[in-house]
Amino acid sequence: MASAISTLLACSLVSCATISVNASDGKSTNTNGPITQGNGSGPNGSGQGGDGGAGSNPNFARDAASWQERVPRTPMWAISCYTGQRNSPVEPAGNDRGIANWWRGDNAVDELINRIQQGYDYGARWFFINRPMGTPGTTDVPAASWLTLEDHKRDELPRKLTDALLDQFAEPVHIVWFIGSDMRDPRDFQGFTDARANQFYGIGENNNWRELISSRVTIGGWLSTGASGIAIDHSAPPNERQHYIELAEALGQFPFNMNVYGEAYPLVVDNGRTQRDDNNSPIIDQDASEKMAWVAISDYVDLHWPYGSPNVSFPLDTATTRLFVWMNHSSTFYGNSDRQREDRVSQYIDMGLIPITNDPIMFQEALSQMGSGASSSNTSRTGNGNNNSGASSGSSRIVIRPSNSQNARRSVPDQSLPDRYQPRGGSGIE
Repeated sequence: MASAISTLLACSLVSCATISVNASDGKSTNTNGPITQGNGSGPNGSGQGGDGGAGSNPNFARDAASWQERVPRTPMWAISCYTGQRNSPVEPAGNDRGIANWWRGDNAVDELINRIQQGYDYGARWFFINRPMGTPGTTDVPAASWLTLEDHKRDELPRKLTDALLDQFAEPVHIVWFIGSDMRDPRDFQGFTDARANQFYGIGENNNWRELISSRVTIGGWLSTGASGIAIDHSAPPNERQHYIELAEALGQFPFNMNVYGEAYPLVVDNGRTQRDDNNSPIIDQDASEKMAWVAISDYVDLHWPYGSPNVSFPLDTATTRLFVWMNHSSTFYGNSDRQREDRVSQYIDMGLIPITNDPIMFQEALSQMGSGASSSNTSRTGNGNNNSGASSGSSRIVIRPSNSQNARRSVPDQSLPDRYQPRGGSGIE
């Protein structure tokens, strides 16, 4: 019942958006736009099966605020629902999707809200929540991730989380879910078998594939949680990015007002080769970087723009870009002392990047330099300039010193990372 209710809610939120299907068996045949329509209607009801987008209002896009105004330059607090450890012996049993132990069981949503409260107490107002659906053990993650959540989470997130966002916090709290990128028919997905259907989509007994892979269910499901945005895995390659740029433009409008974040930075590619500057570093595509926000893990940044090296691509224009650096390792990976971690954060900020971290020292350093994001026009920092006018006030922050336990840096290549993060010369896209 919970599944049916949340699916119905999702469809009502994004009622026009589904993947186009083949009449014979419901298999996905094409996508004509970022949110393609399965009801036969095209732009402005033309019946061409394309993207309706703004409908009949030619001023629709101009009526909305710019995406930069919706994505302030403020650090995000990271919460990871995913660890990659599968079949953990910790109860409850059955962890084949690699989700964190705390994100399992009947109290998972309550624990998530507790972790949001912890970040809030450190001054966070934006939260980046990593892969709450886990992964089926393949490189990419199915984007119809709403359906891979357990029934009780699909029931409780729209109820408990939205109640908390409305009532528990004195200042607005924004949630950004990091989900997968593939909207394909699950039967075409790498690693899919009938026996693994429920690992990809949680309604394996339902043969209505059109409903299973509909983008309205995925997007509507996350919208129903009160989210401010979704970050989409592996969306920066040249053959993918335009799709997600258009999706960001579509969802940034009324009635959704949802931000879309790409994963990895959009690089300039010519004839299949990444273009490089005089320092042999890849060049960021300025046009794509100014059309939506992008997120890259710190390994990606450090691989292409090593610590201490000249950065010709940086600093970017912080007024028009929102490039986040996700510091996804344990805090001691970035330095054993508070000063080392603070310096690492400062380096990224000087590059025009916005940190994502759950280390209190690094987060509060970023917050002190960039502010809380209450006013995006007052929180930018370029070069060595510093503007604290948007800093959070009135929040009682508890300072907890991180443990001094050693955590050796991992050498590259790293088998736990996708190919695109491996050293140059590998098979992945740089």
